[in-house]
Amino acid sequence: MKVCIINNIYPPYHRGGAEQVVRKTVEGLLDLNHEVFLLTTSPEGERKETEGKLTIYRTTPKNLFFYTQAHKHSAFARVIWHILDIWNVPMARWVEKKIQEIQPDVVHTHNLMGMSFLIPRVIRKLQIKHIHTVHDVQLVEPSAMILKEKENSWRYNGLPTKVYAGLMKKLMGNPDVVISPSQFLLNFYKKWEFFQNSFCQVLRNPVTFDFPLKKKEKKDDVFRFLYLGQTEYHKGIFMLLQSFQKLEGKDVELHIVGSGSKFDELKELSKDMKNVILHGYMDREQLPTLFADMDVAIVPSICYENSPTVIFESLYFGLPVLSSDIEGIAELIEEGVNGFTFKTGDVDSLYEKMLWCREHRGEIEKMSKNTNQSLLGLSQKEYAERLLALYQKKN
Repeated sequence: MKVCIINNIYPPYHRGGAEQVVRKTVEGLLDLNHEVFLLTTSPEGERKETEGKLTIYRTTPKNLFFYTQAHKHSAFARVIWHILDIWNVPMARWVEKKIQEIQPDVVHTHNLMGMSFLIPRVIRKLQIKHIHTVHDVQLVEPSAMILKEKENSWRYNGLPTKVYAGLMKKLMGNPDVVISPSQFLLNFYKKWEFFQNSFCQVLRNPVTFDFPLKKKEKKDDVFRFLYLGQTEYHKGIFMLLQSFQKLEGKDVELHIVGSGSKFDELKELSKDMKNVILHGYMDREQLPTLFADMDVAIVPSICYENSPTVIFESLYFGLPVLSSDIEGIAELIEEGVNGFTFKTGDVDSLYEKMLWCREHRGEIEKMSKNTNQSLLGLSQKEYAERLLALYQKKN
């Protein structure tokens, strides 16, 4: 089968878990001996990369700035960028030209923000089977972020949001198949009346690492918490720091891995906290060793989350997860089996759960050894096989 995959960015460019899901999709399809063509963007101009049955086409969209640089610009500039992004005609024409050259059996789209939301119309025009995977709430909220405690505010339910969502609904249309990694996100889009004539399917994300890693034997009594993700306010990182400050003693550490617009602010706030270790950005090749040293991973998001890759990665390495009780995350946590949840945005609730973890190390060790395998992501091969079944699904 000849498959065309479209996503806004692709390694070595990355921003979150979606790019890793796309990467594993590509690798899984190649392993099953299918031909894959990837259409994506680059800040470095147009180029073509070919390796075996994989061909990657990259180009730089005409806009005010590149997708991953949004945080460096003013709110006004971002608004103009979004308007140009939605109606990016040159990008849509580039995609149309490439699809006509490739003549794929199926087109699988992922995140289109940073490319053009005219792309689904191009696919309909060419009458090619269209599969779409939703990764977040970006079709309703341009920032792809809805704060949990403000979900019912005018900001997320007022006229501008309704107009934007209505436009996205029209542009996206009804792909033949819509895939969501969580039931929560599928329900979210159904509530907004998206994809009413599409076949919708929940398909858990694939595991993004290729091998399990045994945890190292403890050489000290230090209990280590791990935060792995973007250093942004909506990820709950500042609330996590507040909770951690309440833990006393030298026998506990908080390791923060990741980068983002709030990294310098976080560094300043934690400069006198010797048991907070800021690693900054780390290559994925370094992460397995990091996981092996940790005791519990923390996912403290205060915004809607779909199916965070870090949860699958943590469980894959036998690391229990302490997370916000947001719907998409809570689907992945079986209380007391592979992790715990706390009340979203509640400093004391998170502190109490962290304290419990530190004081019940034996229970955490047992949990680490008996992580519920049924809640892990699919293997690369299983994920690719299920995708193929959806690609071949009759209308």
